[in-house]
This record gives sequence, C-alpha cells and structure tokens, in this order.
Amino acid sequence: MSAPSGPPWWRGYFDDAYFLLHDPLFPEEMSRVEVAAMREMLGLPDGARILDAPSGWGRHTLLFEEAGHHAVGADLSPALLARGKAAAAAGGGRYRAAAADIRALPFRDGAFDAVVNVFTSLGLFLSDDEDVRALREAFRVLRPGGKLLLESMHRDDVVAQYAERDAWVLPDGTQVRARRRFDPVTGISHEVLRWRRGEERGEKRHALRLRTATEIDGLLRRAGFTPIEYYGDWDGSRLERDSPRLVVVAARP
Repeated sequence: MSAPSGPPWWRGYFDDAYFLLHDPLFPEEMSRVEVAAMREMLGLPDGARILDAPSGWGRHTLLFEEAGHHAVGADLSPALLARGKAAAAAGGGRYRAAAADIRALPFRDGAFDAVVNVFTSLGLFLSDDEDVRALREAFRVLRPGGKLLLESMHRDDVVAQYAERDAWVLPDGTQVRARRRFDPVTGISHEVLRWRRGEERGEKRHALRLRTATEIDGLLRRAGFTPIEYYGDWDGSRLERDSPRLVVVAARP
C-alpha cells in the first residue's frame, strides 16, 4: 500500500509544540521502567551498543547511557534533538545523536548490538514498503545475532475500545482535545489535536498506521529477521487479543 501524495505529515510535526504537549505524558519513572524492560527483553550486557531510532528528545537514549551502555539516538527533528542535548547538559550526562531518517541511517554495517524503535514509530510512514525500508536499515546496522526491539500500539486492542473523542489537561493547565477517525481498510488512524494554554491556541494533525501482530510479523520477515518473539506489555506478559501494547524482539540471524 502506498502512502498518500503530498508532503508527509511528520515532516514538520515533531517541533517544540509537540514536545510541550507530550513530555508531561512520559514521566521519568515511566521511561525508567521501559528502559529496564528493554534491557531485560534484549538481554543486554554492560557496554552494549544501542541505537534508539527514532529517539525523539532522548528520554530512552539518555537512560541507556546512564545504565552503562554506548547509546546513540537518531531522529529527523532538530527541535527534539536539541531538547535531548539540553537535557543531557542539564543532568551532566552524555548525549550522542544524529539527525537522520530511519530509512537511511548514517551508520556502518553491524555497528550495534541492539536497535530500539518505540512509540508506534514504525507506523509514521503509512506504507508497508517504506516501513520495510526502515526495518532493513535496522537489520543492516545490527551485528549478526543483534536484536531489534519494536513497540507499537496493538491494533486489536485499540480498535476494540477506539475513542473518537478524548480530552485531558496537562500539569501546566494546557487543555487538550482530540478527535479521531479510523479507516479499517487502510488501518490508518487520523487524529486532530487542539490545545489551549491561556490565550495561546494550537492545532496538530497526524496519521498513524496501526497494525496487527500478523502484519508486523510479515514486515519483519520481509526484512530478514528471525526468530521473532512477542509480548503484550513491558512486563513481558504473553501477547493476547486485548494486550495494551505490542512489543516485539526480533533477531538478525
């Protein structure tokens, strides 16, 4: 399935406004739980070389580095990369990151022991072929025996309780409203976010390709990964129809 024509929605979406709307949703405690789970699922030894792609503002990259790994981030957003650099400087940590498209990574073959791709990032391109390109790049930069950890919303669970309207208030008082529409043929969820912070108002629109485990399994095998393991949450529980998320660990033979 091909992506729609026109500029991709994600090209300018991940800016400072995105950060301000999403950073409060991911407290440090949550990020630490996720990193601990990823280290366990991947079986990472001390000093493992990890690529976090896309890395956003480095909430996982920085914690992998803190845990004693050689962590590198890759992301297309200058705004989010700058946020990660600022966070590292404020905390006295080290932040290594490259401005890069995950479909064309600027790293040598076999450079990493593990690659992580989380927060339904594989769904941004809306295209099987483009997502396979990204997976083949992850495969390429992994050493033989290295592993990819992929985390995504679980389509089976999302569709069962799909919320066409939602609203929440951030800690700083920002009011956020969401309207969504799901296309069951393409598997794409379209969302409009509108927010208000005092006199400031804004709007963002995005689309995500939500996939079943069957679909993701097919993409991973097209990219060359095997064996592949599936989990239903960060606690390592078995993937079920109503699991809240889909976590996959796939190896490069």
